[in-house]
Amino acid sequence: MKDKLADVTFWLAVEISKSDPPVNLDEIYQGSLELDYLYQVLTNRAQSHWLSTYKEELTPVLVNNAFFRAIAFLYDRKVEYERARSAKETIWVKDLLHLQM
Repeated sequence: MKDKLADVTFWLAVEISKSDPPVNLDEIYQGSLELDYLYQVLTNRAQSHWLSTYKEELTPVLVNNAFFRAIAFLYDRKVEYERARSAKETIWVKDLLHLQM
């Protein structure tokens, strides 16, 4: 089950990342109508994909855990990216690219 959870989590994270327009992770992480809609659409799509591709039916618990892990993973990645952009270690890069004002 662990490998399947990781696979479904990764698949859902990729699907969330591909959404157009982009998903506002700050709002979604705090809970929103967009989160509910995204949950319904992507969990159904994941179950359909796994059933048609791998001939496996995913349990609702597995899909639920994978979805919220994917959201948490993407949110944490966004937070780390924003921290890195403001870190002292990146100032020399900004100076090099003439982005520092």
